[in-house]
Amino acid sequence: MDVVIAHGRRRVSDAVRALTREKIERLGRLCPTLDRAEVHFSEEHNPRISDRDRCEVVMTGHGRTVRARAAARGPLIAVDLVVEKLEHQLEKNKGRMVGRSQPRRRTAGPLSSLYDRVRTA
Repeated sequence: MDVVIAHGRRRVSDAVRALTREKIERLGRLCPTLDRAEVHFSEEHNPRISDRDRCEVVMTGHGRTVRARAAARGPLIAVDLVVEKLEHQLEKNKGRMVGRSQPRRRTAGPLSSLYDRVRTA
């Protein structure tokens, strides 16, 4: 997976970049068709906001786009929150895709025969 880390006016340390790249690449296992991830770091300038560090991740590939944004007191905490949100979204999308490819089938149990008799009557 190609991970691009961008920042606005705020400088991001190499350690934060490395950890962010590692965590985002780990998400590629959940959906291997996503081949690009853009990570944007920014900072709120309003002093009243306590969660100033913001992280936004946009993952694209194979006609799909998954996006999440989070704010926290530190950049690594914001990355952790974004990764949790993306994991939830990717698992949900994977469940939908599997559900479409494997539709539910009726079982040949006692209730299915009762259902057939009611439906034909």
